[in-house]
Amino acid sequence: MTLPHRSAIVAGAAWAATFGLALALAPRLAADLAAPSPRLLLLAGAGALFIGLVACFQREMGLALRASSFGDPRRLVTSGSFAVSRNPIYLAFVIPLASFALWSPLAAVLGVGLYLAAMTLLVVRPEERALADAFGAEFAEWARRTPRWIGPPRRPRGDVGRDIAGA
Repeated sequence: MTLPHRSAIVAGAAWAATFGLALALAPRLAADLAAPSPRLLLLAGAGALFIGLVACFQREMGLALRASSFGDPRRLVTSGSFAVSRNPIYLAFVIPLASFALWSPLAAVLGVGLYLAAMTLLVVRPEERALADAFGAEFAEWARRTPRWIGPPRRPRGDVGRDIAGA
């Protein structure tokens, strides 16, 4: 029997914690679960969007959609979604967590914060060490210019103003 990847454990724990917080802080969630409301469709839609994004990102990485264990890295993917975030698959899980804001914004914020902190400490940093070992300077350059979670690519320090000057 293969154990789930650490990222699945962190994501599952974060989802359960966020769901529990939302239930405790917003009785409306329990009412919506008892007598389904349109808000539940939004929650299901957020889950479906997450699954669709993961499928797209895994395709960018050249992984099968059923990949549950990734093994040693074979190539460093730095284009597409991976030019905007070093962790787009993990970032996509913020969508279903954030959808709990429909019931409790506080539960959603706490759940997303817990998830990002735990994912960074338990999954992302160890993966980054493995990528640095496997790809050396190529990983260091990508990590320097690409945010861990999300944002525009950073320009190399020497390139500031070159577009304006035409150099």
